[in-house]
Amino acid sequence: MNEGNIFSRLDIKRILFIFIIVGISVCRTSLTQAATIQNNCVNCHQGLQENLALYAQQWADSVHAVFSVCCEDCHGGDPNSPYRPEIGKNDYIGVPVKRKIPYFCDRCHANPRYMKKYNIRVDMENQYKDSIHGQRLLKEGNMDVADCVNCHGSHDIKITDDLKSRVNHFFIAGTCAKCHADNKLMRPYGVPTDQLVQYKKSYHGQILYQKIKKKNPRFVPSCPGCHGIHGGKPSGVARVADACYNCHLMTKRYFQESVHGFVLNENQPPRCIDCHGYHNIPLADEEMFVGQDDFHCGACHSLDSKEYQTGQTIRTLLIQARAAAKKSQGKISRVKKDLDIDISGFDQKMSDVFDYLSEAKSAIHSQDIQTVQEIVKKINKYTRSLNQQVDGRYREMRQRKKWLVQMLLYISFLFFFIAYQRSKLNK
Repeated sequence: MNEGNIFSRLDIKRILFIFIIVGISVCRTSLTQAATIQNNCVNCHQGLQENLALYAQQWADSVHAVFSVCCEDCHGGDPNSPYRPEIGKNDYIGVPVKRKIPYFCDRCHANPRYMKKYNIRVDMENQYKDSIHGQRLLKEGNMDVADCVNCHGSHDIKITDDLKSRVNHFFIAGTCAKCHADNKLMRPYGVPTDQLVQYKKSYHGQILYQKIKKKNPRFVPSCPGCHGIHGGKPSGVARVADACYNCHLMTKRYFQESVHGFVLNENQPPRCIDCHGYHNIPLADEEMFVGQDDFHCGACHSLDSKEYQTGQTIRTLLIQARAAAKKSQGKISRVKKDLDIDISGFDQKMSDVFDYLSEAKSAIHSQDIQTVQEIVKKINKYTRSLNQQVDGRYREMRQRKKWLVQMLLYISFLFFFIAYQRSKLNK
């Protein structure tokens, strides 16, 4: 009886949930259809051919349609007029001139009273004016540069979280490349066109395109992360290092205390890009301390210099720390594989070891042996303690298994002995 009541309640909840979902869909469809019926711009364009009909279809699936921003809000005219000539009256704009598009969009997007209810920033036009794109378009009348439409689309505008959006985090690099990978377009400005190719091969790009496991692609920078969104650079960024510092805060602390950091303050190399590259940033590891290849210490310092030898010592310390962490991780993996027990406590402690290892990698930017050495000592101390705990747990569980096997053998012996005695008595 009780079980029947429970299942009945669950069925009712499922049915109500389905009705709610269907109801929302029907209401949304009805609202869109109602807006379409009342808007003769849409009705007319849907009956036209090619792009003229496509514009209406794109708008119906856009974020503007969701929030009832209709044709007349951007283009002017009278959407209730049944006659095409009448649409040309009442401040009809039609296709805006490229140079006026930023002002065209900003009629709404710079209005705090209007944008506040959508939680959207209102400083986009000001940022765009300060950017290289904005300056060349608005001051020089250069028609090659990107405007709002080139990045966001015109009628098919989506919210940034929508995977169909041109400016979605996962696809915006491709949107930028539509211009920046065009040899004909970039040639007059001497801008290289291989940035996207290089970025896809870089450590950042490998994470964004999910080629590296256990790394969250949402946390890695794409083009706007370094170059800014509407502005030419992120807020507060005067140098390349400042852009890198937005994410690499621990590295910033150590680097600013180093000789390199002091020299950089005097506007001298080395900058971040001198060691790590620009778009083609490789995975930084201890091998960068060896040799004279690009981005390696020997590219600037002679192999017999004091600075190069300091790098070799730091490299050795980093290798030792990495080996200690790998050994502890191996022990934990063996316990998990051989004994099949809960090791969440060990995993948490191993996470702390990797945090120290990450700090050690940041500390190498200090170019100070003692600074790196202190962190490596913590890693060695932590891993030794962890190894002892893991080994102790391993021996304990192995002993328990041994005792269990012995007990099972003893019980089995008693069972067969009793069975044998009983058969003798029966005879």
